[in-house]
Amino acid sequence: MKRTAASAACLTALALFAGQAAAQSSVTIYGTLDVGLDRIDKSQGNVQGTVFGVSGTTPVPNSIAAPASVTTRLSPSHTRQSNIGFKGVEDLGGGYRGLFVLEGGITIDNGGLANDNRLFGRQAYVGLTTPVGEIKAGRQASPMLIGYYLVTPEALGSTDFFGAGLVVNTVQTWQDNQLSYAIKQGPITAIVSYATNSGIGTGISAARATATASTPVATGTTGQIVGGQTAGAETASGRGKTAGALLAYRADNIVALASYHRNNFDNVPIGVVSGTTLVPLFIGEKFSSYMGAVKYTIPGVGTSIAIGGHEAKFSLRGNTDPKVRTWTATLKHPIGLFDLSAIFLDTRFTNYTEGKDRGLMLGVDYNFSKRTAVYSRFGGIKDKRGKTVVSSATPLPLAGGPGAILIPLGTQEVPLFSGAGQNIDARTTMFSVGLRHSF
Repeated sequence: MKRTAASAACLTALALFAGQAAAQSSVTIYGTLDVGLDRIDKSQGNVQGTVFGVSGTTPVPNSIAAPASVTTRLSPSHTRQSNIGFKGVEDLGGGYRGLFVLEGGITIDNGGLANDNRLFGRQAYVGLTTPVGEIKAGRQASPMLIGYYLVTPEALGSTDFFGAGLVVNTVQTWQDNQLSYAIKQGPITAIVSYATNSGIGTGISAARATATASTPVATGTTGQIVGGQTAGAETASGRGKTAGALLAYRADNIVALASYHRNNFDNVPIGVVSGTTLVPLFIGEKFSSYMGAVKYTIPGVGTSIAIGGHEAKFSLRGNTDPKVRTWTATLKHPIGLFDLSAIFLDTRFTNYTEGKDRGLMLGVDYNFSKRTAVYSRFGGIKDKRGKTVVSSATPLPLAGGPGAILIPLGTQEVPLFSGAGQNIDARTTMFSVGLRHSF
């Protein structure tokens, strides 16, 4: 057994990309550990008249429902998603190879498991490489997630705003029960996938496998987050069936790609937890999204520029189908052993509340080596609540931008700011210093 560095562990999800040339069987241990000390500042929110600022029918003052707060934490996965993995490959001859990957996320601040407390919550699959492509079966990265990894100059940690559209619906990231096929011809790479249930349970809420300060343990009555630990059980109704695709052009200095995602909610209630009961706000029918992005690296300079657009639609029972449009841009520039970065974010409901979130994240990394770095991040998101609307399943009002609404409703299991959340119609900022090591 051998150890090697892995600066972008997700790319091991696609051995076709990794270009392994093993002549015999081999097993590799790899991973990344990233942890930072951060300070989260939230200004007081403006939630009166929304479901997050009422008790029954009585409005709750902003100072109680969404108070200003300052929190200092040790939190994981700021610039990279902390993980440990095992991958193996066996040369079968004639252009055929057997392979496997087992990869789990780690909450390094407390030694726990990420991805809703799963042992191998990122990837757990077996595959076969053939002369005409690669087939894999098991829990895998979605084509949408692989697309984001290919274009972001960062690495989709919690401070990488470039991935904001990706986490609008968590099953755009890691998917249970997935079959995939990938092929590479010259600079062209194509992937298609299908999942029998990628992670949609009988109800959707912010409840998780492990209780948090604001939510109970996920049960049959509370519902659970999209992509939750027990959300991927197949049903005769086809709940959670998911299809995805990616088409990418990858040359020396440029990557251009487009990706597609669609999954079936099958009339699942989506809402908030009151005590141990799910209070439905919507009835979800399906979700679909598209993404296009390009990254260009200036030859001889190393400066990377990336721009991405993501369009998502929640099809709900009733007259309103919320649409979320996200634009992101990243600039990353090396200076000696330093990397300087800036990420710009604009994400909004183009209909529905018409609320929006705008953000900026600035970063500096000092690279002791290719494996070890210290870093600092400073940035924030300003939420504009937009107009107040009434939910379709229960006549309760809602307001806010995508992040402020979708996180409490359980569709974002991989939130920005390492789960700090956002106050509606308020500014949330982060300052962090941290250390990471890849192996």
